[in-house]
Amino acid sequence: MKSHWVYHNGTRIFVADFSNYGANGAGVGSETKYIIELLKNEPDHSVLSLTNVDNTFANEDIIRALSELLPVSNKKVKRRAVIGVTGFRRHFLDAFAAVIGNVKFSVFDTFDEACDWLVKP
Repeated sequence: MKSHWVYHNGTRIFVADFSNYGANGAGVGSETKYIIELLKNEPDHSVLSLTNVDNTFANEDIIRALSELLPVSNKKVKRRAVIGVTGFRRHFLDAFAAVIGNVKFSVFDTFDEACDWLVKP
């Protein structure tokens, strides 16, 4: 599995790495289960999270997997940034958030920009 913790300017950030799964819903589902295990012992509303969806495309299986993750991650995540969403995919992300509900995030072009925003006081 690819998701992991990093430190940026001395602050711990969780990277939910869904990059390069293409249309592989099973892969995203496995990553989702892994993330749930990694986050389950974190204090509520304490996690700074960066989600990377570069080269992963929405389909029914991927949306279902992400929908299963959000109730868990929403309890744990304090602030969420997303990278890997460009062009029309940004509109899709907004639509996904509207359908799922209660998902707050900011979209950034680069990993470093997202990390800088996450660690701001």
